[in-house]
Amino acid sequence: MRLASFIALFLLSLHAEGASLGLKSWVGKYSHDTDTNGHTLFQIPEVRAALNRLLTKEDLKRLTDPDSVGSQISLIQGFLVVPQCMPHCCPCEHAMLVIDLSRSAFHIGFYKHESKKVTVEWISSEGEFQALPKEIQDEFYYGHNPK
Repeated sequence: MRLASFIALFLLSLHAEGASLGLKSWVGKYSHDTDTNGHTLFQIPEVRAALNRLLTKEDLKRLTDPDSVGSQISLIQGFLVVPQCMPHCCPCEHAMLVIDLSRSAFHIGFYKHESKKVTVEWISSEGEFQALPKEIQDEFYYGHNPK
């Protein structure tokens, strides 16, 4: 019985690591690049399903709009960081997808500056955005406001 439990746990850990490794391959790429299956990052079935569960159709479009400008995807302390912004005006409107690769938790931040009004919204599948590493929070906030 112990051997069967050990084998099951081992296989589950390999599966989880394999899923993370699949997303780690996006580091240095852009969200609108395609993988060997022809999927952009946002079209990967597991990513798409998580985003569909968390976001309204309008928010999903704001994040995944093919006309948006994406920066290179980075890996910060085990989190995949996917920045997106409005063409020609990143300080006006910006979004960021952050995936905790160890727990498959998703955090999506939206920033919008219109006239004198600034709106910041975070949506998380697990936990709070305040728990994200300071380096990620700084990248999100200082992407619009000079330090």
